[in-house]
Amino acid sequence: MVFYATGLSWVINTMVNYGHLPLAVSWVILMIMVAYLSLFIALFCLLARLLSRENPLFFFLITPVLWTSLEYFRSTYGVFAFSWLGLGYSQYSKLPLIQIAEFTGVYGVTALIMLVNAGLFYMIHPGISQHPGFKKLRWPIAGITLGLFVGCWSFGNYALKQQQLSPNASEKIKVALIQGNIEQQMKWDPAHKDEVLQRYFKLTEQAGQASPDLIVWPEAATPFYFGADAPRTTLLQSELAKTGIPALIGSPFVTENKIPTQGERPTYSYFNSALYFNEEGAVAGRYDKIHLVPFGEFVPFRKILFFVEKMVVTIGDFSLGDSYDVFDVKGKKFGVNICYEIIFPDLVRRPVKEGAQFLVNITNDAWFGRSAASYQHIAIASLRAVENRVPIVRAANTGITGVIHADGSIHQATGLFKEEVVVDAIAPRAGHPSFYSTVGDAFAFLCIAFTFVVGFLARMRA
Repeated sequence: MVFYATGLSWVINTMVNYGHLPLAVSWVILMIMVAYLSLFIALFCLLARLLSRENPLFFFLITPVLWTSLEYFRSTYGVFAFSWLGLGYSQYSKLPLIQIAEFTGVYGVTALIMLVNAGLFYMIHPGISQHPGFKKLRWPIAGITLGLFVGCWSFGNYALKQQQLSPNASEKIKVALIQGNIEQQMKWDPAHKDEVLQRYFKLTEQAGQASPDLIVWPEAATPFYFGADAPRTTLLQSELAKTGIPALIGSPFVTENKIPTQGERPTYSYFNSALYFNEEGAVAGRYDKIHLVPFGEFVPFRKILFFVEKMVVTIGDFSLGDSYDVFDVKGKKFGVNICYEIIFPDLVRRPVKEGAQFLVNITNDAWFGRSAASYQHIAIASLRAVENRVPIVRAANTGITGVIHADGSIHQATGLFKEEVVVDAIAPRAGHPSFYSTVGDAFAFLCIAFTFVVGFLARMRA
């Protein structure tokens, strides 16, 4: 519980300063989150103990696959799925270790960490060393542990060398990423709407001097609903047309559900969107966020939790997107994900499977304040790059903006709460989608299956 409470302490700042919740209520919500996440660790400890009671060998076998299975479940299923602080992400800066994610996803890194720790535990725990079968299995287990670790590390170094074989400069895409550094309190203040737009126009003009192939603004960069505010919509398209450069702009978007008949009131759907503009400033495509933030962009189980909206007026009422759109710039295809969608491996791989050669992640991490969350967020994104073997360009309102290469290395990372423009050339994927992009979390399913097999064998021995 201490691990999750410290790692997610930024939630307090978000709820108090931006959600306008009382401090006491924020602490209660954090503790509920911590208790929920800790349940998976408690379940792991219970099952590992039960399954290895008769034979310590089962502890070595069950530990990596059981932990990985539980982490997969809590990261994937349900409206409260949350992969933040997953074990595999802790190794994001150890590039040789994370290269196996191209085949296994982040869960392979998680399993490797647990395997090494289980092997060490098996070797030094006094209770195990006194078991009759210990001497017989000690060195085989040591060999398996060391062999898998060295094998993964060696493969990682080989993969890194392969990734360093750069394509011709003509194959690269130059991208300009805009970090507007707009404070949350300022973003939706009617008195500052034009000021916000002018700041982005200024930074876009600055970016245009580098002649990029694509300009990217962060999530919800426009302080208005595109199309609903006609004067500002026209102004935005006019300014983008002046650059003559395609642009991807984060903007809230609204659509009328149907033309109302006489006496009916019109109904609308609201989306957290990314709009793709061509060189003339016309909208050439739109991606609507698919995985919304519970209690931030919508209220789950609205009929039961009806009182939540009355407590927090800042909760949005957005609709879900339903397609993994792929866009084209300079003959190269790219996909988009918005904010914390980047923490969901299966969601991120979908556009790559559909042909995307690089990914764009737009986000507004101003909610996190000056906390560890922004660093955790980009660390998670680095694993998505390795899994799919595509570069990821990331535009964040207040940081961290940067470029992640296909090997997971992070480049040109900005500081927090700074107004900046990042320009870099990336190498879009040239070959087929990676193994992970194609088959998804097959490794996690193998871990689940192996957990049941070991559990069955343990019960048979009992």
